Amino acid sequence: MARGIQHAHYELERSELNIHFKGSGCIVLVDGDATVYGAPLKRNVRYNFSRCGIPVVCSLSCRVHVEGEFTAKISLMSSAIDDIHALLDLARADATIINDVPREFHDKGPRGPRVLVVGNQNTGKSSLCRALANLATSDKKYGVALVDTDVGQQGIACPGSIATAFIEEYIPVDDGFNTMMPLIFFFGDKTVTASSRKRYLDLCAFTSQAIASVCMSRPQYAIGGVIVNTMGWTTGIGRDILFELISVFSITHVVVCGSDEELAEELRRAAIGHSITLLRYPKQPRLFQRGRSQLCESRTEQLLTYFKGTLRTPLSPYRGVAFVKDVYFLNALTLEVLSWQEVAPLSVAAVSWSDSLESVDEANIAGFIVLLEIGKRFFSFLSPASGNLPKPFLLVSSTIKLPWSKVPPFTAPG
Repeated sequence: MARGIQHAHYELERSELNIHFKGSGCIVLVDGDATVYGAPLKRNVRYNFSRCGIPVVCSLSCRVHVEGEFTAKISLMSSAIDDIHALLDLARADATIINDVPREFHDKGPRGPRVLVVGNQNTGKSSLCRALANLATSDKKYGVALVDTDVGQQGIACPGSIATAFIEEYIPVDDGFNTMMPLIFFFGDKTVTASSRKRYLDLCAFTSQAIASVCMSRPQYAIGGVIVNTMGWTTGIGRDILFELISVFSITHVVVCGSDEELAEELRRAAIGHSITLLRYPKQPRLFQRGRSQLCESRTEQLLTYFKGTLRTPLSPYRGVAFVKDVYFLNALTLEVLSWQEVAPLSVAAVSWSDSLESVDEANIAGFIVLLEIGKRFFSFLSPASGNLPKPFLLVSSTIKLPWSKVPPFTAPG
C-alpha cells in the first residue's frame, strides 16, 4: 500500500492496480498493455485524474508509472465484467442475425440487449456501465446508448440531468464524456420525491423515445443496445422507480450490483411474464466508499468540469450578460414561469431547445449556465464558451447551485 504525494512504478502481471487519487495525479503506461474501464491505455501518454478511483487492469504484463497523492493496491483480476459482457454480446449476435434476415420474415427490427444496472450507492454501477459500453464498442461493430438516470450523481452531464451518450468507440480515459455532445433532459433536482416522480419518469420516457428514433435510423445502435445506470436508491420510491424503468426502457437484462438479495428477489418477481435476464455483479472490495460529503463534493466537481473542461481539453468560461425581458425563467421541476426576483443567484439553469413555452416540457436542452447576478433589467451568467443564449427558455434549478468559491475565472464581453 502506498500513501502520500509520490512517484511510483508498478509491474503488473495478470492483475489489477486499484488507485484512489486523493487530489490530482496521473497514470502513464510505460510498457505492455493495460486498460481502464475496458478502454486501452496508450503507451507514454499522461492520463490525468483528480479525486477519484481508477482500476488499471493488466491481462498479460505491463509497467505503470503513477504520480500524485494516492493510495494504491494490487489485487487479482476479476472476470465479473467480462462474464456479463460475454452474455450481452450473445444477445447482440442474435440481433445481428435478425437484422440480416429479410424484413418480411419477422415483425420487428433488430433489438440488442437493453440493460438496467441497479444497486445501492458505492456498489460500482457507474464503473460497470462505462466498462460495458467500452467493451461493446471495442471492435466498432456496434453503437451503444449509455443512459445515466442518476440525477444526484450524474456521470455524463451536469447534476440534475438525465443524459444519454451515444457511444461508437472507447470513452476517453481521462476526458470521459466531456468531449461528447450527449442528449440531455434537465430534471433540476438532486433527488426524486413523490411530487416530482411523474416529471422524472416523463423525462426518462422522452429519453427512451429519442433512443428509439436513433435506433430506427442507425441499426448499429439497435443491435448494440442500451445500458441504463440508475440512482443508488433501492428502497421506497427509489425501488418503485426501478420497476417503472424496466417498462420505460423495455429492459431485457437487469444487473444487480452488490449483495441486495431482497432487491434481486423483488426484481425476479417483477420480471415474471417478461423476458428479462437477471444478472449479478458482486460488490468490488476495491471501491472507495463515498460518504455524504464526498458525494456533495463530487457533484460540485462534476458541475465545475462542465464549465472549466479538463487538463486535456480545457475550456474558457465566459461571463455573458442578457436582458431579462428576452428570456423566460422557468422552474425546472414545475415549469412555472418565475419572476426575476424568484431566481436565486448561482442557480444552475438549462437552456431548453424548445421553440415555444408550450413544448418546453418535452424538449431536450442545448447546455447549461450558472446565473450569477439577476436584476430587474439585466442578468449575468457563467457559460463554458462565449456567445449569446441560443434559446430564451431557461429551466432554473432551485436546489443545484455553484458556490461562489468555485466560480472559475472567466472572460467578459468585450
